[in-house]
Amino acid sequence: MATAVLRMDVVPSAEGELLYSCPSCARPASRRIGGDLLIKLLFVGVEPLRLSEPSLPADDVSPVRAPLTRDDLLDWHQDLGPIWTVIPWER
Repeated sequence: MATAVLRMDVVPSAEGELLYSCPSCARPASRRIGGDLLIKLLFVGVEPLRLSEPSLPADDVSPVRAPLTRDDLLDWHQDLGPIWTVIPWER
């Protein structure tokens, strides 16, 4: 069974992207579309997935810190040395 999603930007545009699985091999694929094909898909009732650029609130800023130095990276490397896994149930 083929599946398709029409992705469009939140800002109105005459272009979109069709994300679909190939009917013959079922591998994912994408295709930029516009013009008549886009109009036909919207006309037959395809509901587009509208995405916008990710954004942060204006007051969400990174803390002011001194840049990392070579010594900071070496210290971090040494601190990570004894850690051989990040899975909590393995030690």
